[in-house]
Amino acid sequence: MLDLLGNLGYGLLGGLVLNVMPCVLPVLTMKVYHVVEHARHGDAAAVRVRHLHGFAYAAGVLASFALLAGLVVVLKAAGSSLAWGMQFQHPPFVAGMAALIFAFGLNALGVFEWSVSMSGRPQHQGYLGSFVGGILSAVMSTPCSAPFLGTAASFMLADGTPWWQTFATFLSIGLGLASPFLAVSFVPKLSGMLPKPGPWMETFKQLMGFTLLATTIWLLGALQAQVTPDGFHDFMWFLLVLAMALWGVHQFGGILYGAVRRYTVRGIALGITVGAGMGLVHLDKQQRNAAGAPMVDVACKPTDVVCKDKIVWAGFDPKRVASENTAGRPVFVDYTAEWCANCKANEKLFLETKPVRDALVATGVLPMKADFTNEDELIQTWLDKLGRKAVPAYVIYLPDGSFDLMPEAITTQMVVDRLAAAAKKFPPKTVAGGG
Repeated sequence: MLDLLGNLGYGLLGGLVLNVMPCVLPVLTMKVYHVVEHARHGDAAAVRVRHLHGFAYAAGVLASFALLAGLVVVLKAAGSSLAWGMQFQHPPFVAGMAALIFAFGLNALGVFEWSVSMSGRPQHQGYLGSFVGGILSAVMSTPCSAPFLGTAASFMLADGTPWWQTFATFLSIGLGLASPFLAVSFVPKLSGMLPKPGPWMETFKQLMGFTLLATTIWLLGALQAQVTPDGFHDFMWFLLVLAMALWGVHQFGGILYGAVRRYTVRGIALGITVGAGMGLVHLDKQQRNAAGAPMVDVACKPTDVVCKDKIVWAGFDPKRVASENTAGRPVFVDYTAEWCANCKANEKLFLETKPVRDALVATGVLPMKADFTNEDELIQTWLDKLGRKAVPAYVIYLPDGSFDLMPEAITTQMVVDRLAAAAKKFPPKTVAGGG
């Protein structure tokens, strides 16, 4: 029971931290924007509306995590090995999320508008939008990892965890994710700290639109690593058709027109979008690339671990890990994925840095990258051996058969120190190359 309570606490804290991660922050910020929008009306009815928006958002988050928990329980019963963010390993899901976030970004930039009340007062129809916002936040949180979350994920995805404990841990993450929006919706002092409504709100909304487009680019980067160039190229054309269809609905079938015209224009736009999707979107498994094979510059020598101020990552190969360890050489493995926002941030901020490059050259440790962008049973098995159910994971495999597993939240100095410790225990026989 103490294990369960501890993991519920980790789940709650992990869900809370997810709110400041790049995969969730744009969506949460847009929802807080709507709280500010409703705050212009201070009467009791407006307060009640804010409360209901908070409930609707939380309900969307918790419903999504409950559904995900149910799916995990079923898959575990079927004998599947699971990982956090596994749905992003499927190109159709990534493409669907990219199209949805792209549409939200266009909406924020004013390319089209959802139908709203002409009075400008808070309206009950917006509750569905808050519920959907909660669902979107929950789904977008899954490719991100966070401090505390890895421990909770390993517990709830483990084969031996009872189904009800899996549900409880998922819901604790959802509660942590929903708590900031709930707090702003229900605590007057917190909502009072938000800026007063004014002309700045439209500028802020448009700025958030650009952050949503940035999120779309991140998802497209993952998709590009999963499908053929032709498939990716055609999907980009589909996004253009989607944008034009949404613009056309707003321009020629907005709320100022009669019902017949509105529904006619919307029907035509829907038909064009569906037709374009059927003709342009072909993301089946046969068209996936083998994602993640490191590209080596021809000017770099095979023995180089650093070349042209870049780490030369070897492709993940268990046999080479074993052979290098047998020869007395530690191996540093970066378990990563193109859809993992934390992974990419850590690579830019902490791994591809001069101190780490210098440490790799000095210690002779072999850098190796295990790309989990697509489904990979081998990488999944090696993560399971580490007790991890999510990327990123950073580990140094040592020649004595042990390993040094780093926390999810790394720093440059931490990596340098761990590399130095490995080299001190197993000194390099020759100095690794660097260029």
